Amino acid sequence: MDITPQEESMIKAFRETDLPPLFVIIRVRNDIENDIGNVKESQRDVIVKTLEKYIGPLWEDYHEGKKSLVKDSP
Repeated sequence: MDITPQEESMIKAFRETDLPPLFVIIRVRNDIENDIGNVKESQRDVIVKTLEKYIGPLWEDYHEGKKSLVKDSP
């Protein structure tokens, strides 16, 4: 899969902002899902489903971490 100059600059921008990895993955997933001009529909579906496989466990870990922070707070 070729990376367009626009995608390359987006990846660089994400790296420079020190955003949490989960946020970046979700953002990339949403951008790909809505990109009807550069990514074929069949390719979009495969990429989005693959990213969702990674997002699910990370999302659960994120919420478990938030729960443990609330329990540990005085």
